[in-house]
Amino acid sequence: MMISLGPIIFGLILGLLVGSQIKLNVSDAKFTLGSFVFIVIAAIIVAWQSGNFPFYSDLPLSTAFLSALIGIFVGKLIFARSK
Repeated sequence: MMISLGPIIFGLILGLLVGSQIKLNVSDAKFTLGSFVFIVIAAIIVAWQSGNFPFYSDLPLSTAFLSALIGIFVGKLIFARSK
């Protein structure tokens, strides 16, 4: 089993960029803990259903999609703008 680092690194970088642009304190959208839990569960289901590329055989999940999700949450926590 060999893990391909290319999709993981690019997904993490893209997720950090997207997560840094999320605005948390806007009047219309309120993100609660329940909404974040729902997003994580839905993302894991999507990553499981989409699977990896045919020539990657490391995990049955899409590692690029999961690393992008992790990057979004890390980018939101570290670099998020308030308004």
